[in-house]
Amino acid sequence: MQKYLLAATLAVCGTIHCAGAQSFSGSIARPICDRWNYPFASQPGREGYIPTFAALRQSGFDDRDSQYMLGFDTSSLIPSGAGASRYVVNSARVTIWVSADMQFQYDPSFDSVTTSYDPAEAGYTVDADEGKPVEIFPVGYRNGFSDATYSESTAFSPYAPFPPREGVRNAFAAIFDGLGQPSIDISRHVRQHFEAMPLATGVNPVLTPGEWVPQGSSLTFNIDLTSAAAQRYVNKGLNAGSLRFMVSSLHPASGGPGGGTGSVIYPAFFTKENPAAVELGFLPSISLDVSVYPGADFNMDGGVDGSDVEAFFLAWEAGDAIADFNIDGGVDGADIEAFFIAWENGGG
Repeated sequence: MQKYLLAATLAVCGTIHCAGAQSFSGSIARPICDRWNYPFASQPGREGYIPTFAALRQSGFDDRDSQYMLGFDTSSLIPSGAGASRYVVNSARVTIWVSADMQFQYDPSFDSVTTSYDPAEAGYTVDADEGKPVEIFPVGYRNGFSDATYSESTAFSPYAPFPPREGVRNAFAAIFDGLGQPSIDISRHVRQHFEAMPLATGVNPVLTPGEWVPQGSSLTFNIDLTSAAAQRYVNKGLNAGSLRFMVSSLHPASGGPGGGTGSVIYPAFFTKENPAAVELGFLPSISLDVSVYPGADFNMDGGVDGSDVEAFFLAWEAGDAIADFNIDGGVDGADIEAFFIAWENGGG
């Protein structure tokens, strides 16, 4: 697959030395993982649709009670293993499709957590628009799990679903900590009173804010790559060949804030297990535009060996921008040092 992608790049650029990097752009039309992260999901990776909803201030339940995990095999589009620092992500867009007809109102804008407080709470603010946004976050883990070990069939938590418990899910919608790691669980941030900025909110160019959303509508999340932490998160996933995201919203599960009886007012989305989604083209997808600077596997043949040294020095002696290994804008001795450190470590 990597050789095919290199050939495609050659056809476009005439050389693999495209401004010091190889460019890859395209879409992945089907996720490898779309899981219902909900404590009472009996078959979390086999549902035909997945809702997102909240259980605001309900004892035993997280505020963001029902979450939707998405995972994509990016190595089918972009070579993995170059080293996380070798990827420059120009754009990343995730698209999902609404399965529930006229069940929630379109809100493309970020809403402060304070709009979901109880009106009697200090700090409560009135939501200036109708509805709640659907948001996308990085994925965080606890109990030793990671992207590599958490699958569609992994247990939701170490505990039985009854009695219900808060803050125990093995995988969760997260925000970045001070070190840029997606480790802060936002599942209870309404009751814990802290803001949670998403990577993006879902948008649709046809819908009007406040409009009830028809079945078959798309929501696209344009990942905010102006955040250094978000860029690192995506880079790390590309290096590993897999990107994970968690879709979430604060639509109350039923009735008004805090749940209770009433009409269903939360969204739901098609999954890859739904035959209609396959037939109608409603599968979750991701589109990426990425530039990849070579790592220690400089010729990108799948191994780190002497041929990479030869390829690097040929480019370096020619002053080719692709030999700007430390990506500082020049080709000089510092690039030789950076290359050999990576080469001796067998990676990027």
